[in-house]
Amino acid sequence: MDRTTGIERRQHPRVVVNWPVIMKSTQGFMAGETKDVSNGGAFISCREPLKPKEVFELAISVSLLHPRVKAIAEVIWSNPSRHNDEPEFRGMGVRFIKIADKDLELISALVSNHLKPADSHWQEEKITD
Repeated sequence: MDRTTGIERRQHPRVVVNWPVIMKSTQGFMAGETKDVSNGGAFISCREPLKPKEVFELAISVSLLHPRVKAIAEVIWSNPSRHNDEPEFRGMGVRFIKIADKDLELISALVSNHLKPADSHWQEEKITD
């Protein structure tokens, strides 16, 4: 949601998750936790978020029963760490720019399974676009 206008700009519904993620950027490897996810991207909580427009590789552990979801992502926005920030607010919003069809299908299925009935109007509205 755009904080200045209050208008929802996301193209895909998101669901709340707590999935571990490993990221590889030009700065090396780092760990984080995926806090919400959609077919188009995710919010990743981490100690030192990357800067907007940075591109990196990620591997998300969605469950013990599935292989890791791998993708190339771009940072869309970032909450850098500050000494007085609560840890859960540090992180970055990312957009998947390259993801295998099988991984996108898995994310899509998991998102669909987690949508609440109240969220279905959102999904129906977007289907007609």
